[in-house]
Amino acid sequence: METTVSSGFSAKLIAFVKKNIVMVIAFFAAVITSIFVPVDKEYLGYFDYKTLTCLFCVLAVVCALKNINFFYMLARKVVQLFKNARMSILALVYITFIGSMLIANDMALLTFLPLGYLVLTTTNKTKYMAFTFIMQNIAANLGGMLTPFGNPQNLYLYTAFEIPNLEFMKIMAPPFVLSVIIITVCCFIFVKPEPLELEDEKISLNPKRTVLYLLLFALSIAIVFRGIPYGVGLAVIPVVLIFADRKALKMVDYPLLLTFVFFFIFSGNMARIDVVKEFFGGLLEKSTLLVSVLSCRL
Repeated sequence: METTVSSGFSAKLIAFVKKNIVMVIAFFAAVITSIFVPVDKEYLGYFDYKTLTCLFCVLAVVCALKNINFFYMLARKVVQLFKNARMSILALVYITFIGSMLIANDMALLTFLPLGYLVLTTTNKTKYMAFTFIMQNIAANLGGMLTPFGNPQNLYLYTAFEIPNLEFMKIMAPPFVLSVIIITVCCFIFVKPEPLELEDEKISLNPKRTVLYLLLFALSIAIVFRGIPYGVGLAVIPVVLIFADRKALKMVDYPLLLTFVFFFIFSGNMARIDVVKEFFGGLLEKSTLLVSVLSCRL
């Protein structure tokens, strides 16, 4: 009996590690650097509390909207406007593109990949499944680069360096436009304009919850764009969701938040190790761009 319980726990642990490998690596990196820099009061200064709060608020509200099928309904309505495989798949890709700008790339994929699967299976167009999934993945990552909250890295850079809203979007606009053009061309080349119909499905939204969650989402976006202090969101959003949708709070990607916490500890400790600081300082003086590109790939 004990052996069975032990093996079951081991299997769950291995599955958890595989699913959250980045968080696990960040954790061990934080622990190892803590050996060289013992825990003290300066650790409290490592964390970018606004980034963590913004990320938590956006993820929580997105989960609440997802629970009432808001994004699913929105996507279906858009897809139903088109009558062939090419335009429907292009619509799915664009929806993922736009979704990643508003709800972050990971959440966009979790929300819209199932929709792509449903559309293609119910219309017997599974031959386009692999292509659609690949394009949605590309769209999620490239679409998320345009807005400060499109992905966690953007949110951190935007917050840490206090980049003005228009300047941030202006910097990312050229590669964003190029990405849209390339994705569109690929869809036109590899997908034929075959007739496509989506089966009717009766789904309704709860009007009160929809309005409530959209207001919370607007609050989250206002916090990201520095229109409202992040403390307000941290006080309001969790409290509202406790009464409106506790499940949404449980669904938040906490391993992602912990990844940031461990990263802050790791980077804070590294900055306090003189040898490391001098080494990277010397490299950055030679080529900031090259070091940045290589370090982000490691």
